[in-house]
Amino acid sequence: MFKQFISTVPGADVYMIGSFLTFFFFFMLVGLYLLIADKGHIQRMGRLPLDESTDAGAPVL
Repeated sequence: MFKQFISTVPGADVYMIGSFLTFFFFFMLVGLYLLIADKGHIQRMGRLPLDESTDAGAPVL
């Protein structure tokens, strides 16, 4: 089925390469963000759903 898709759709290879590059760059940007991000902020956000001391309506700064 996949070979039929490639052979019947003109320019399918361009779409496949474009989608791969989009995924790859997005994945790399998220990974870079996680390496650079403040670890304290990530830990606070990770504990947020379990923390009962904060008000649900108040924004967390």
